[in-house]
Amino acid sequence: MDAIKTILVREIAHINRAERRDGKARFNTEFFTKHPWLCLAMLIGYLAVGVVMYCSPYMGLGWFAGFTAFLLVVSAGLLMDIKPIYRYEDIGVLDLRVCVNGEWYFSRELPTAAVEEILAHPQVAGEIKNRMREIIRNKGMIDFYDVYDLARKQRRQQQAARTELHQHQPAH
Repeated sequence: MDAIKTILVREIAHINRAERRDGKARFNTEFFTKHPWLCLAMLIGYLAVGVVMYCSPYMGLGWFAGFTAFLLVVSAGLLMDIKPIYRYEDIGVLDLRVCVNGEWYFSRELPTAAVEEILAHPQVAGEIKNRMREIIRNKGMIDFYDVYDLARKQRRQQQAARTELHQHQPAH
């Protein structure tokens, strides 16, 4: 488990560096560059609503200014992009962190170099290696959760065997 954890932690750190996953909010201009016509249509729609608000006798300039301020605040919030930091401790945890981070560990393929390193590592049990090969054969890849789950199950089995061994030893 320790060898697998070390490899997974290293790969997660590599992904965080490569994708600039630091958990900080950034302004994302991708929407503007990918959908310029939609942005223009939204601006025209805003202007049309603004004209109606400004010209109507029961709204006026105050309502128009409030509408504009609200629209700017909401738009700025929606254009913020936060790339959460992936952590080993989050793998398999189903709590509020999933809302922020998503279940990335199910969709991220473990890099081939890391898979080969695990398969060649002398401290990794043969049962885990065989199961990894089987998963790769069936799915065509293996994700972070698959490896994490195999290692976790192996550790639980080892702990149960140790507990059972200690219970059957005679007391001195």
